[in-house]
Amino acid sequence: MSTQPAITVQGLSKIYKQRGKLSVEALKNVSFSMQEGEATGLIGPNGAGKSTLLRILLGFLPADSGTVQLFGEHPESLRVRAMIGYQADTQFRAKNVTVKSLLQLHAELIGMSEAESQIEHLLTSFELLETYKRSLTSLSKGMRQKLELVLAFLGSPKLVFLDEPTAALDPPSVFALRDFLAEKKKEGITVLFSSHHLTEVESICDRVIFINKGMLVDDRPMQNVEPGYLEQLFRKHLGIVSAVA
Repeated sequence: MSTQPAITVQGLSKIYKQRGKLSVEALKNVSFSMQEGEATGLIGPNGAGKSTLLRILLGFLPADSGTVQLFGEHPESLRVRAMIGYQADTQFRAKNVTVKSLLQLHAELIGMSEAESQIEHLLTSFELLETYKRSLTSLSKGMRQKLELVLAFLGSPKLVFLDEPTAALDPPSVFALRDFLAEKKKEGITVLFSSHHLTEVESICDRVIFINKGMLVDDRPMQNVEPGYLEQLFRKHLGIVSAVA
């Protein structure tokens, strides 16, 4: 494993300018870094700037100021793009596209010459092997969510971005994802895990970054924390007082 950080963000800011409306400052001078093999949770309320940050890190959206480097290079570098996996919070659906054709196309696009064994392994890991010849529209929302995770890890990426990966999963699937990510962490894969499910962030992540109103307001390790720790942190930063005495 190299000493080069997997992610380096310096002074990142983004303003959405809307015609006839007030501008929205989505990110305000955000800076942090992530080392290789680290699993970091990205948390915050709706509208905090998490999705904007992910889109900039992935090279989908330009920043107004500041810099982003992935393994020391710009996110749009072809070398870097070949090292990244991404699970989006939206799901692609098409009546005439099967799971098999989608995975084979994805494997071809990322330059995998021998993909079948890895596809079979990933489908088995997420209990989707029986869906291989089915159409995407025949799958439940939870199955489609798991298929997005298969796509994210296909090709053995070094850095994976997960955007609400547990949102549509039932408890057994959440447990399976937790075990799967634990194995990937052992392999040195870096994971940025954006989620509202605080319990899963506590279970999976080594560290948590809290964003609120476009600003990074907290960044702390997650080792040896008590259950419910992140809920307390969330309440603290939002000024929410617990109704429990």
